[in-house]
Amino acid sequence: MAHSDHTNADRREHVAVHCEATSFDPESARPLTFAAIRIRGPRILTGSALLLHPGSDTGMAEAGDLLHAFIGGRPLVGYYLDFSVAMAERLTGRPLPEERTEVSSLYYDRKIRSLSKQAVDLRLDSLVHDLDLPVRPDGAFGIALTAAMAWLRLTQDGR
Repeated sequence: MAHSDHTNADRREHVAVHCEATSFDPESARPLTFAAIRIRGPRILTGSALLLHPGSDTGMAEAGDLLHAFIGGRPLVGYYLDFSVAMAERLTGRPLPEERTEVSSLYYDRKIRSLSKQAVDLRLDSLVHDLDLPVRPDGAFGIALTAAMAWLRLTQDGR
């Protein structure tokens, strides 16, 4: 029964993730900081967020195990999500959930419907300003939090 409850909880929640690394090349980069924040319904659960510094505050294997356990089967949300997922999968040594939402793609889809052949500025600062998010996207935690807020704004309130 407990396993079933966990699986149901996984389906009701999403996880916003972000990785800061030594470079933007997922093949050669070394992860510096991972942030993962659960989203349950309209709530961002910052009080139980996971912030890891693989190799400094935890070993790489331990950090991978913690990250994998935190995410579980929950769908992922992020900004520049492909990179964060590649780094996380390298760290955990296991695939992450296939259900993923790139917030810049959601934002682009919304903007392109309202613009007539104008370019869409997908920079994170522009997205924050345009969506009127009360956050500064600084560091792995700040960017994961920004992605969570943007995802909620773009999927739940119709703005």
